Amino acid sequence: MDKHEEFLNRLNEAIKHGDAKQVRIAEYCDVSEQAVARWKKTGQISKDNLFSLSEISGFRYLWIKEGQEPKRIASISENRKEYMQAENAKVYYARDTAEQHPELEQLIEVIRRAHSNKILSDQAISHLTNFIRTITANR
Repeated sequence: MDKHEEFLNRLNEAIKHGDAKQVRIAEYCDVSEQAVARWKKTGQISKDNLFSLSEISGFRYLWIKEGQEPKRIASISENRKEYMQAENAKVYYARDTAEQHPELEQLIEVIRRAHSNKILSDQAISHLTNFIRTITANR
């Protein structure tokens, strides 16, 4: 099996067996469902969309891209850090906050998964955001 076929297999696994269905992946990446279907067939996906797919599917960016174990994301911040290093990318990354408050990272991960699986609506996310802004403004 050549490298492209191996990549296609990992990409398809992330799409089919990830934390979100294909329609949610398309919404999260701001593309059509047809675009996601094309990714599965051709493997032609931008680095940004590959990173977004890794976030919503729960599969590590470097595993999907290169096959580096482990498969699943253990830490959102670590996945972002690996992406930034691999692609010399600039992504908002609250490194100090996440390192000082691991429970914050866990909360973000739970909210991300709940939203990707439509357990939390966009409106619920908006209410959570306003709630958090209110508490932090009153500190």
